[in-house]
Amino acid sequence: MNEKKSKKKFKVIANLFLIFTTILWGTTFIITKTLTQHIPIFLYLGLRYLLGTIGFIPLFFHFKKVNKRLLLLGVLTGFIYYISMVFQTYGLQTTTAGKAGFITGLSTVMVPFITWFLYKRRVKYRIWIAVGLSVIGMALLLLENESGIIIGDLLVLGCAVFCAIFIVLNDKNVRIFDVYLYTIIQLLTLTLLCFTSSLILRESYDLFSTQLEFWLIMLYMGFGATSLTFIFQNWGQKHQGPSQTAIIFTLEPVFAALFGFLIGNESLTLFNWIGMGLIFIAILITVLKINLKKNK
Repeated sequence: MNEKKSKKKFKVIANLFLIFTTILWGTTFIITKTLTQHIPIFLYLGLRYLLGTIGFIPLFFHFKKVNKRLLLLGVLTGFIYYISMVFQTYGLQTTTAGKAGFITGLSTVMVPFITWFLYKRRVKYRIWIAVGLSVIGMALLLLENESGIIIGDLLVLGCAVFCAIFIVLNDKNVRIFDVYLYTIIQLLTLTLLCFTSSLILRESYDLFSTQLEFWLIMLYMGFGATSLTFIFQNWGQKHQGPSQTAIIFTLEPVFAALFGFLIGNESLTLFNWIGMGLIFIAILITVLKINLKKNK
């Protein structure tokens, strides 16, 4: 009985950690959009992932478990994640944080198709329904009344594609590798790629003359929205099933839209809200597994 109570307690804590993770993720859209209006994109991303890596220093002793395969796959998935974040960050320059959150969330709908392509797993009928709803939702988000299709929305859609690829590969790798070491290698890869891109593009920004507020926000983005979310996510998934975790993560675009409205004063049209609603339903259909036999 005590063991059952203990497992139940851990699941409750895991749910709270996972929900808090989606809240932190939701804040990153509007903060990234705001900060990158002033600081070069790759320099910003480099600082964020450098701070995120520093947050994992207490776990660096896991490097004694490193091997060539872990290093190779950690760098590969880190590179894929880098591409997705570049698409998303550039997309946020011209689209809203709320729309970006829901479009990025479409990666959930894309995952079954990428899994089918890579591992030949059958795509279920409910996924096709989700695709239909998400396509209609995307049309309502992309087709603005005045300016037509916004390039930022298409860039964020590219982010969703690479996020889906990342999720599929990551799901397999975290089950066979030391998850903390694997994550550190990904963060180191992201940091190196972002700073290298910044140097190649000759980005310039006087970090020494920035106000304290900027560094406080960067500390939040590095330690809070990067290091902390990785720790919360990993611990949460250890004590919670993948289906429940996926359902909780559908809250991310909701929080992205909420913080975009509260912090960024973003306004969306009725069609935009309907489009986001359809995408949210599509994401839910994708992650919810309905057992009809059990309900009979």
